[in-house]
Amino acid sequence: MSLSYRLFDSIDAVDLAAWRYVRSQCGEPISLDPRFIAAVEASMGQGYRFWHVIIYDGAKEPVACASLSAITYDLADFADPRLATIVRRLPGVLSRLRNLKVLVCGLPGAAGHHSLGVVSRPLSGQVLALLDGVICELAAAAKMHGIVYQEFLEDDLQWMSPLIDRDYQRIAIPPMHFFTPAFDDFQHYCSALKSRYRQQVNRSIRKLALTGIRTSVLTDPREIVEAYTPEVHDLYCQVVDHADVKPERLPLAFFHELTRRLQGELDLIILSKNSHIAAFGWGLHAGSAYHLLFDGFDYALNAECDLYFNLMYAGLDRALRKRVNKIYVGHAANVFKARLGCHSVPLYVFTKGLGPLMSRIVRYGANWLVVQKPAVPPSDVFRTDVPRNH
Repeated sequence: MSLSYRLFDSIDAVDLAAWRYVRSQCGEPISLDPRFIAAVEASMGQGYRFWHVIIYDGAKEPVACASLSAITYDLADFADPRLATIVRRLPGVLSRLRNLKVLVCGLPGAAGHHSLGVVSRPLSGQVLALLDGVICELAAAAKMHGIVYQEFLEDDLQWMSPLIDRDYQRIAIPPMHFFTPAFDDFQHYCSALKSRYRQQVNRSIRKLALTGIRTSVLTDPREIVEAYTPEVHDLYCQVVDHADVKPERLPLAFFHELTRRLQGELDLIILSKNSHIAAFGWGLHAGSAYHLLFDGFDYALNAECDLYFNLMYAGLDRALRKRVNKIYVGHAANVFKARLGCHSVPLYVFTKGLGPLMSRIVRYGANWLVVQKPAVPPSDVFRTDVPRNH
């Protein structure tokens, strides 16, 4: 089959009917939602550039689409700690190796989701051959150091395997955590826990109550934008700074744009006392799934109030009440999320360096490029005598 493509430099310019068709055949992922993509483009500012590709078959029917980002990464933000220490001490001209210009098949803010849609897995070999040709040309023209396809689940590895034959290395990255929504709400969930785990939850809830901090959920876009001030956004920045693997630091404008464009689907879960917000979490109800997205909290109060734990409990309650089929609980905090009853799913990226030096660095040092965390098996937290919804 002969394939062709069209390349666009803005989501506003794409063939939206074709794009939406491909997205509908892929389960309506948020990372391919034109509203989400528009929010990214409108907010990320200088230093980023975006492209979008639609691939057609011989009959000019759309068979694939992808979003691409030109991003500069600080290698020290996500590399193995030993490599990160070396990178931070690089002298003079070698320090340029720390800031990597990368062409990414993916988007900032789409953690745990890839931005490549293919309507039929048997077509993936042809699609990837054409798409990678386009990406390599763009990367060469922009003098990039490397290319990354992110982020893929184990179920995706077979249809993405043609990239291995094109000199890409597959790298494991921190897993995504999921929670099976088998309960009506958080109270029902707590009643199903074994006593030791229920006691841990109740202890954290009591700590919060003693401080007078209360939980609320904002759904009105105007109220969310008004509440999400620069001071509140700084709590998110603190979480990014503390992360072992630091994601792109999203600006305040990204969250405001997302709120305006995803009206009725985005929640802001708040832990506050009077007018002071001590912690918050973003929740997104997209189709049959609920996503616990980005969060922030006051580290100075966290030990006293268990802010992070209580924020997760509030997010879980909100997600359960939405009666969804799948709950995304995000990266990090592996042990805590295992004790919540979550299960983790490995994630992978495919990457290669460009040019003699970077290609060798990636080929021989791929497993040093990202912090490797040991897997945490799911905990046996639930009683067997309590019925669940499904």
